[in-house]
Amino acid sequence: MTLISTLKVSCRKATELMERKEFRALGVGESVGLWFHMHICGACRTYERQREQLDRLLHERAAKAEDTSALEARILREFQR
Repeated sequence: MTLISTLKVSCRKATELMERKEFRALGVGESVGLWFHMHICGACRTYERQREQLDRLLHERAAKAEDTSALEARILREFQR
């Protein structure tokens, strides 16, 4: 098996690796394969940028979420009657 065939990563595998690297470190082969793929595939680079932007927006929205503990306590009191 040649080095190039070892490093070839499909778009499906590349997106899987992008998601996986958020939760655990990738192996050397996975990291190199993803790096190589990202340098030749514009669609996957676009996907990565959009995924990062979506993650950032979701984190911002979660940080701005209202504290609902008082409302939850009131609802529970009403149910206990």
